[in-house]
Amino acid sequence: MVRTINTKINSISTLTNYFFNYADTFSFVLREDIEISEHLKTLISDLSSYLIDIKEVKEWPGTKLLIGKANLYIYHFNQESAFVLCRFNDNLYKWIHPESPEDLIFYKENLPVFFSITHEEDAYFELDDNGFNFLTSKGLI
Repeated sequence: MVRTINTKINSISTLTNYFFNYADTFSFVLREDIEISEHLKTLISDLSSYLIDIKEVKEWPGTKLLIGKANLYIYHFNQESAFVLCRFNDNLYKWIHPESPEDLIFYKENLPVFFSITHEEDAYFELDDNGFNFLTSKGLI
C-alpha cells in the first residue's frame, strides 16, 4: 500500500539527512522557456559529476504542463550531492525560476518517495509501508 502524506518540511538539509540510506536519486525541473540565472548555472555545474540523465518532459510527480515542456535533471543522491543542494539554498520553497530549479523530487529505486511543487509551497511523501516505517522511526512523519 502506498501512502501520500502532505508535509510542510521546507529544509533541504533536513530532507537530505533523513533520506540518507533510503533515497538513491533526486531530480528537479528547469522550464525550457525561462532563462536561468548565473547562480543556477553554478548549481548545475557543481552537480555535473552526479548527473544521470536529462529528460524532456511534460509531466512529473505533482505537475502536468498544459503547454510547453521542461527538462527533468536526474542525479545520484549521496553525501556530496546533498551538500551541493543544501549549500545552494536550504529553503525548498525558495526554489523558483529563474534563480533556482523547481520541484525537487527524491526517489528510491526509480519511484518517487518525496516530491514538491515549490511555487505552490506544497510537498508530499509517497511511501510504501517500509518507507513509512523508516521515516516514522526517524521522526520525520
